[in-house]
Amino acid sequence: MLLSMTIENFKSVKSSQTISFEAVKDNRLDPSKIITVNDKINLIKTSAVIGPNGAGKSSFVRALEVLRRIVLSPREIENPLASSLSGTVFAYGIDKLTPATISVDVLLKKGTEGDEEDPTIIGRYLLSANREMVFEESLYYIVNGSKKLMFERKKTDGDDGYDYRFGKLYRGDKKRAAKHLTQSRTFLSESALTGGLTSNEMYSWFKNTLNILPMGVGTQAEQFVAEALKKHPGWGDMLVNYLWALDITDIRRVGVREKEDGSRSVVFTHVYVNDKKVDGYSNSFLMESLSLRRLVAIGIAFFTSFVSEKVLLIDDFGQLLHPDVLCHLVEIFESCNKQSQMLVVDCNPSLLKDGLLRKDAIWFAQKDNESSTVFYSLSDFKGRSRTSNYNRYLQGAFGALPVTSDFYFVHDGTPVEDDVEDSAENKEEN
Repeated sequence: MLLSMTIENFKSVKSSQTISFEAVKDNRLDPSKIITVNDKINLIKTSAVIGPNGAGKSSFVRALEVLRRIVLSPREIENPLASSLSGTVFAYGIDKLTPATISVDVLLKKGTEGDEEDPTIIGRYLLSANREMVFEESLYYIVNGSKKLMFERKKTDGDDGYDYRFGKLYRGDKKRAAKHLTQSRTFLSESALTGGLTSNEMYSWFKNTLNILPMGVGTQAEQFVAEALKKHPGWGDMLVNYLWALDITDIRRVGVREKEDGSRSVVFTHVYVNDKKVDGYSNSFLMESLSLRRLVAIGIAFFTSFVSEKVLLIDDFGQLLHPDVLCHLVEIFESCNKQSQMLVVDCNPSLLKDGLLRKDAIWFAQKDNESSTVFYSLSDFKGRSRTSNYNRYLQGAFGALPVTSDFYFVHDGTPVEDDVEDSAENKEEN
């Protein structure tokens, strides 16, 4: 489970910005939309970041994506920072060598609050790095509310070395993991891969719990679906039922076909009824509509979250989807999910529909006067109103709206391709 994340000097974000997934204490908010960890911690099932195009809404998704890629980078990649952090420092900053900082608080163990034998453990991992080196890295455990150092690594001044500190509760080899560690790799990754118990708990969260849905609807999305259906054959029938719930009623089967090159393709069987008989045809994944591909990929991500604890991130959630379908997807996730979280990013205000999400689950993104993205919660706006949050947002009550202006096209006089072709044809005729 994800409790909060903080980013600084990353993409469109300059100053430190934090999004929290902990529910605020307000009896007026729907308790069915939270997951209870203990008496002090309640987490929101579904959160949304809303704002105009180009506001930097996706920065948190990209940050977690980058952090996951760096931590899980194979040993044979000497410098995972170079590709992962390429083009990610604050876009409008002058100094491109200033490190980006990403920090997450995650639930590693759901225990009993106040019980020393069965404590609740939260891992707080921080990485500050640019494309060339790690400047700071640390892992703390918050055990029943008490902060405990696991390890800390800071760049020393004037040379290529680091200062290390380790807490009493750290379990794992310290010197061997640090001795041969280059400045472009994380201690978390190296110590986990060498069998460090403490580091492996956080490493496993990135590997097994954090689930980022592929952005596109092409071959990557198809392989994502095919692998899941190969592992869970019964999910094909479940996908048919799921699509029916979204008013797609002509699909009777979803299966996987093995190709000669060893890859897999996803195949849909369509059926339609006429006056005399039942006819049908098959389509491959890439031959289907873009919206259907998107819905199927989201469905598989949902199923995975329903059977095991996941933190599901979906950027451009409403891409290619009708607003009513978008809202119904949230309702499906909320009703079927008992143990996972979802963070969605979109510019569609339909997510502000009354009763769909809690106020503390909605975050807005907009640019400040430095063109830096700032994030703020709907729960920051106090007071009551007879106007729905959806309409209040469109009226500008919460900000995070696009600023539009008139546009006029003026042709520069240069010939366009069609004009050139017409001119050549006219010369030939003459």
